[in-house]
Amino acid sequence: MSGTNRKKLSLVILYIFLGSLAHGGAAKGLTAIRSGPLTVFVSDNAEITGIEVSDRRLTRSVRGSTVLAGCTVQGPVIRRELPGGGVEFRRELVQDATQHKVQLIERFRPTPTSVRWELELSPGNDPWTTPIGTHLRYPVSPGVKFWTTWSDPDQQVKGWRDPLVAMPVRDLKLWYGAPPVRYEEPLIGFVPRRGDLFSVPLATFMEPEKDAGFSVVLSPRDTLLDMSLETTAGGDVTFSRLFHRLSAGKAVQFSLDLIAHEADWRGPMRWETRAYPEYFNATNALADEIAGTGAYSLYEKDLDADKMRRMAFRTNWKASYDFPYPGMFLPPVDDTRVWNRFSDDPRAADPDTEQAPNGRTSIPQMADYSRRMRAQGFYVLNYFNVSEFGALIRYPAPPRRYPRDEDLWRDANDFLYNRLNDAILRVSSGISPEVLAKFDGGKTKPGGPYYTWGDGIVLDCGEPAYADFLVNQARRHVEKLPESSGICIDRMDWIRFYNEERDDGVSWFSGRPTRSLIISWNKLFARLTPIMHGAGKVVYCNDHVRRIDVLLHADGIFDEFDNIGPALNLNAFLTVRRPAIGWTSSEDDLKPDPDAYFQRNLYLGVYPMAPYPENDHSVRPGEWVERQYMDYGPMLDLMRGKKWVLAPHAVEVSGGAKANLFQVPGGYVVPVTFGGDNREVVVKIRGVSARITAAEAFYPGSPQGAPLRIAQAENQLSLTLPLQRGCAMVRLQSAANTTKPQ
Repeated sequence: MSGTNRKKLSLVILYIFLGSLAHGGAAKGLTAIRSGPLTVFVSDNAEITGIEVSDRRLTRSVRGSTVLAGCTVQGPVIRRELPGGGVEFRRELVQDATQHKVQLIERFRPTPTSVRWELELSPGNDPWTTPIGTHLRYPVSPGVKFWTTWSDPDQQVKGWRDPLVAMPVRDLKLWYGAPPVRYEEPLIGFVPRRGDLFSVPLATFMEPEKDAGFSVVLSPRDTLLDMSLETTAGGDVTFSRLFHRLSAGKAVQFSLDLIAHEADWRGPMRWETRAYPEYFNATNALADEIAGTGAYSLYEKDLDADKMRRMAFRTNWKASYDFPYPGMFLPPVDDTRVWNRFSDDPRAADPDTEQAPNGRTSIPQMADYSRRMRAQGFYVLNYFNVSEFGALIRYPAPPRRYPRDEDLWRDANDFLYNRLNDAILRVSSGISPEVLAKFDGGKTKPGGPYYTWGDGIVLDCGEPAYADFLVNQARRHVEKLPESSGICIDRMDWIRFYNEERDDGVSWFSGRPTRSLIISWNKLFARLTPIMHGAGKVVYCNDHVRRIDVLLHADGIFDEFDNIGPALNLNAFLTVRRPAIGWTSSEDDLKPDPDAYFQRNLYLGVYPMAPYPENDHSVRPGEWVERQYMDYGPMLDLMRGKKWVLAPHAVEVSGGAKANLFQVPGGYVVPVTFGGDNREVVVKIRGVSARITAAEAFYPGSPQGAPLRIAQAENQLSLTLPLQRGCAMVRLQSAANTTKPQ
C-alpha cells in the first residue's frame, strides 16, 4: 500500500473511531466532554485528541495541550472525574535547566455554550517564570482558513486591508496589543502602526465547505501580562503567556473556552461579547449619544454649529492645555483663581506670571465652555492622563521653590518630589544610554525617569500616593465641571512597562519581582470608572496598547492613530458594541482617495475626526476637506449608537463589495462599501431580528435617502442596491419595540 493510501486509511479509521466515541461514550483512555453540538475528546495524559461538531458533520483529529517552555512531566498523571461531566488532571512538571517544579492542574468542563479549559499552576519552590503555552494543532487541508483579531491579515504596515477576511493557514507571530519591552529595543513611545498585533485573544479555524468553525477563546478576566500568538502552516496555534511569576504559595490560574460555530468570524466574536459583556459594552448610555466625528482643540469661541452638524460632529476632546501642567488637571484652588495654561515655554511655568503662550483659564471658564457646548448640542471630554506628570521636570530634584505645602502645586518639580516621588518609573540599568539616545537624544538616562512631551516624566499609577491623587482629581472633575461629559485618558503606551522597584506579586521580569503597569492600570481604572459613571459621565481611552482586558467598563475609544490601517482594525474589534472616534491628522489622510478613507470607517463603524478650528496635530478646516465631510456626514450620522450584528453570516453582498450590519436605535444600517465599478449589487441580510417597515439608501453628497424595495423571507432580506461612488448606506427601519440585541 502506498504512503498516501495508508494516510487516507488512517484518517478514515480515526474519524470512525472518534465518531463512535461521540455517539457511544468515551472508550478506555479517552473522556468525551460535550457542549451542545461540540464534543472534545481528552486522553488520560491530559491531551486533547479530537473534536466532533455534530450539526456540521465535522470530525477532526485536533490536538491540544498545555506547554511550559523548557519543562517536562515528572511522574504519573492523576485523573479525577468532576461533577457534571468534567475531568481533572494533575501532574508535576520540572524545568530541565533549573529544576524548578510546578504542579499543573487542568480541568475540562462542559458549559452551555463551550468546553471550558482551566489551568492552575501551583509552584513549589523559589520564584521563576517560563512562557505558559496553550497549544492546539488543527489538521490542515487546502480549504481550511485561519482568522483572529489581527491588525492586518497580511501582517503589512502600510495601507489598509480588510481584517474580517479569513486567510490560508501559514506561519505568523502576533503580539497581544503591543510587543513586550526588551532592553535592546524598548519601543519607547509605542504606536500601534504594526501588522503583527491582535486585540482580542482568540484563534479560529474555518472550513467554508462544511460551514464549520472551531475557536479557542481566552478569558479577558484572567490576569494577563504580555502574550504572543503563533501559528504554523502545519496548523499549529500557540498562545504564550509571558512573565507570570511562579512562586510557592501562590497559584497562577487561566481559563479558555473551546467553541464550535459557523465558518464566519462572527461566531467567536458573538460568543466573546456574550460571555464577557462588561469588556465590550459601554457602561453609560451617554457614550452613544456623544459619538460622532470629533475634535482635539483648545478653541473656545463660537462655532458654525450647523456646518459642524452637517459633518456629523459631536465631541471635542479638549486639547491638553487647560491645566498648568500634565497631571494637575484641576489645581487645588478656589473658583476665583486664574492660572496659565500648560506650555513647555519656561515663561509659563509660574502660574502667577502673565507670560502665557496658550492663554489663561480657571475652573469657571472651563465649566462655562462645557455648558456652552452642551447648549449647542455638542459635548466635551476633558483631558486626563494617568502615566505622565509635570512639565520642565529636572532630575535630580532641584531645591524646593515654595515653602508652604498648600503652594506646592504651583511648581511641578515641588509637587512631584514632595508628594509623588515614590511613583517615578525609573529607567532600568539594562537599557543602554545608546538605546535611550535614539529616544530623546540622551535626556533619559539609566536610573533616572523616563522623559516625555514637555519635559514631563512617567509615573506608575499603581503607587498608592499617585493613585489617590488621580482619584481625587476625578472627584474634583465631577464636582467642578458638571456639564462636561467625562474624560478621555491619554497615552496608554506606558502600561507596557514594568516597575523594577516595586512588587505586584504577579509579574517576574528581567529575573526579579516587578510591578506590571498593566496591573497598575487595571487597579486604578477600577477606582476611576465608578466615580465618573456615578456622576453620569463617560470614560474614553486613547489606547496605544490595544487589548480588550484593559478596557473593563470603558465607554468608548478616542484614538490618536486610527488614520493608520492596522491601528484602525485593532480598535474596530474592541468597539463592536461601543463607540470609537479615530484620528485624522490632516486632509492629506484623505488623499488621494477620500471615498476609500470614509468607506473603511463606515465599514468598521469608526468615526473619523472632523475639520475643527485650532485642532491640535489633527485635521483643520478648509474648503476641500470640509466638502468631503459634508458629503459623508449624513451617512456617518446613521451609525450613531451602532452595535455590530454578529448573527451567522449576517450580511453578504455581490460583486466584490464589502458590507457590514449594525443595529442602531430604531432598526439597522448596512454600510455597503468598496463597490468599485459596480453600478448595483445584491445584498442579502440574515441578521435582522425585527420586522422591517421601510428601507432607504443614502449616498455621498445626498442628504436625503432614496426608498428601496426589499424582499422579505422568513430568515432573509434581499435587495438590489444601486451604488454611487462605490457605496451606499442602507437604513432599515423596524417596527416599534421589535428590535432585539444580536
